[in-house]
Amino acid sequence: MKVDCKMCEWSIYQDWFEYDGDEDEQVSSDESSPFTGLAMIQQLLVEVHGTPEQSVNAFFERLTEENYVIFHKDANTEQFSGTSQDYAFLKLAPT
Repeated sequence: MKVDCKMCEWSIYQDWFEYDGDEDEQVSSDESSPFTGLAMIQQLLVEVHGTPEQSVNAFFERLTEENYVIFHKDANTEQFSGTSQDYAFLKLAPT
């Protein structure tokens, strides 16, 4: 999944991990997968813009809690006054 929404990432990231549906209705392409809903997403590319103090730590802590690790980071110095970063995350299996 790719997210590039010019600052909205800080206010919507919690929604990526919320699922209110019936577990019986959750769809998995792999019956043995422990992940359902958006949690099925194994790779996540997020372009973050700026560093709002009230959101940055919580954003990365939540991704860590959801078993995502950073496997690539790229600075985008040409746009958004040089404060944009691309982060690529990989979801690890729960331990």
